[in-house]
Amino acid sequence: MRSTARSFARLRWRLFGGAIRHGGAEQLGAVLSVVASAIVALGGGLALLAAGRSDEWQTLAVLICFTAVLAILAMGIVAGVSQPIDPRVVATEPLSDRNRAIGLLTAAAVGPPGLAGAVLGLALAAGMTHRPEALPAVALATLSWLASLLLVARTATNGLSLLLVRAPRLGQFIVGFGGLAFYGLFQFVPATFARIDADERADLAAALQWTPPGQIGEAIAVAQESIAESLARTVVGSLWLILLWWGFVVSTDRLAVAMRSGGQAVSADRNVIARWAHRACGSGAVGTVAWRSLLTRFRTPRTAIETITGAGVGLAAALSPALFRDDPGAEAVLVGGAVQLGVLFMAGNSFGNDGPAVAYEMLAGAEPSVAAAGKARSILIVAAPLAVIGPVAAAAITDTWRFLPAGLGVGVGGLLAGVGAAVVQSCLVPIAVPESDNPFASGESGQGILAAALLVLVLVGLTIVTVPIGLALLWAADRGHAYAVAGLVVAAIVLGAAVYRGGVWFATRRLSGRDESFLASVTPAR
Repeated sequence: MRSTARSFARLRWRLFGGAIRHGGAEQLGAVLSVVASAIVALGGGLALLAAGRSDEWQTLAVLICFTAVLAILAMGIVAGVSQPIDPRVVATEPLSDRNRAIGLLTAAAVGPPGLAGAVLGLALAAGMTHRPEALPAVALATLSWLASLLLVARTATNGLSLLLVRAPRLGQFIVGFGGLAFYGLFQFVPATFARIDADERADLAAALQWTPPGQIGEAIAVAQESIAESLARTVVGSLWLILLWWGFVVSTDRLAVAMRSGGQAVSADRNVIARWAHRACGSGAVGTVAWRSLLTRFRTPRTAIETITGAGVGLAAALSPALFRDDPGAEAVLVGGAVQLGVLFMAGNSFGNDGPAVAYEMLAGAEPSVAAAGKARSILIVAAPLAVIGPVAAAAITDTWRFLPAGLGVGVGGLLAGVGAAVVQSCLVPIAVPESDNPFASGESGQGILAAALLVLVLVGLTIVTVPIGLALLWAADRGHAYAVAGLVVAAIVLGAAVYRGGVWFATRRLSGRDESFLASVTPAR
């Protein structure tokens, strides 16, 4: 067992060193992992040391232990479909299930994120120890907490990976809506926690102490007064490690040999929404490209997550004035229609989603204008609900229905502008989407950081174009100038249409004469 752990630890660092030497996306990912881990270790360690010296340190010990486990579970669902070492790679090695599981856990623990977790554990133990005699009990409870974090993260990853292989639709649903839930909690929980007083925090900790992580936090808190009680609570809080270990071993074994199960083909035109969307795509070559783009948008977890989470993040930004302002009014309804951010986030890689099909059509003689127009139309159709949901939700929250027509007009303008910007971004740096069912497959072509930088530039450009009319609309609405509001709404729609047409024109020019290079950039790595 020890030799297996040492072998996997050496393998983990050899792979890490190989990624650094390889260059490209692998090198960038390794560097970012180190930087992110260092930031988490430094910032989190200082925060834990400060919490240990707070007057509420006993309450915070319970809240920290519980919140950290919940956060690592959420991160495992949202972004945890990755492993330092793919279980499928070592499936053929002469290892027992137990040894393979120990090796994979060791590989996860000795990497940069695992070492950052160890630093957090040291900071927690140091901050929460107020007398030397309590240190052994606090250290034991901290080790149990770190083991919980590791097992929860890896078991969640394995379980999600199995779902994405055997039940892709269910996996997409969990990841997509899990991402939205995590984003919502990240926005609302800190603000809510800051508003509650010390007594309410103590009541919350008293309720959470009956969970396994809560028992560990309580063990740390009572160690200063009773070593025996601390050890007893550590034992109780560690019982679930048995279940987590069993789940990790079983899920690792099944994932190592998992194959996607076949399913019956389902007609896309069987439901009313699909029939409506098909008709909205239109006929001819442009309609065909648009319809295929709609179908392929939900073919893999990656494209489905991009669509769902992008829409959710964009709507959250548009609805933030209605949700967080003390006295939201008509302005909140107008801002609710500013959905261009959501459109850009959900459709910024439209050419990469089914790039090979588009590229081969262009090689066969199809006009680039057909590809660009078809993509733009598909984005327009799939993002159209945002232009309605945003203003209606803002009007419902603020009870300002008289500005709903103006909000819907702003929504149409934001939708058109967002589509134009998304087409521009996607044609400049398309990112290939893997065809493989392997959830660990990567389509990264080394352009991820370039795509992120380009997204910032597109956002800046979109802001420069749309902010003047937006500010004028808010000014007119604040002063009750109905005719001015109506005129500016029409201007917003016209501006959005101009951005839409400009985006299609730019994409057409960009793709003209670039068939082979475009095909290379959208062909997934295997």
